[in-house]
Amino acid sequence: MAHKREVGSLYVVATPIGNLGDITLRALEIFKEVDLVLCESAKETRSLFSKLEITTPVLALYKDSSETPFANVLDQLKVGKSMALVSDAGTPGVSDPGSQMVRIAREKGIRIVPVPGASALTALLSVSGFQVNPTYFLGFLSEKPSKKRRELERASEIDGLVVFYESVHKLPRLYPMLEELFPETEVLVGRELTKTFEEVLYYANPKELAKDPPNAKGEFVFLLNHRKKTLKGNSDSSDM
Repeated sequence: MAHKREVGSLYVVATPIGNLGDITLRALEIFKEVDLVLCESAKETRSLFSKLEITTPVLALYKDSSETPFANVLDQLKVGKSMALVSDAGTPGVSDPGSQMVRIAREKGIRIVPVPGASALTALLSVSGFQVNPTYFLGFLSEKPSKKRRELERASEIDGLVVFYESVHKLPRLYPMLEELFPETEVLVGRELTKTFEEVLYYANPKELAKDPPNAKGEFVFLLNHRKKTLKGNSDSSDM
């Protein structure tokens, strides 16, 4: 069934995080049909669109601290133009810019339409083999060591999975914190997910991770299996 564009809607569209083949047919339709694509970086989005043969205009959207943020964009949406919102990679609003635009558009009565796709968070959860409910997602950990420690301390109190992103140059400070706060916790590390040199590495505990850490290059997602009681066998309650 052909997709029918919603007039005056803001589409929040996921883009590939590494593998161009992860773009969805629906995303391609939306990009071709909307009047404008709002993006994190015009250069990055134009590069992606060149590969996808998309010619729709793009506009870099920065955080707006004025009294009437995004007034020009909102005026266009109100008169019937439709737009797509993208980040440089992955799903907008999931540890990426975009939440301010979505929040204000909703306040102004603009219809917000999610167009799902690639996400490092769900990619690693899907191959973890762990029961994923509950999952505590921290996004990117704080750049400040003291605040990062407090974030991990709070996470150590939950019973479930803990997932977060970490910058590659912060890894040496991360490992000792994990050893101290999650000493017996299984660790799954996703490095460069969906890209050419993708790795998903399992460690029985943070001490093993510190002994043989992954190559410190690329983008990282960490998953800690911090369930207080590990369920034996198939813990999934679904019928699959």
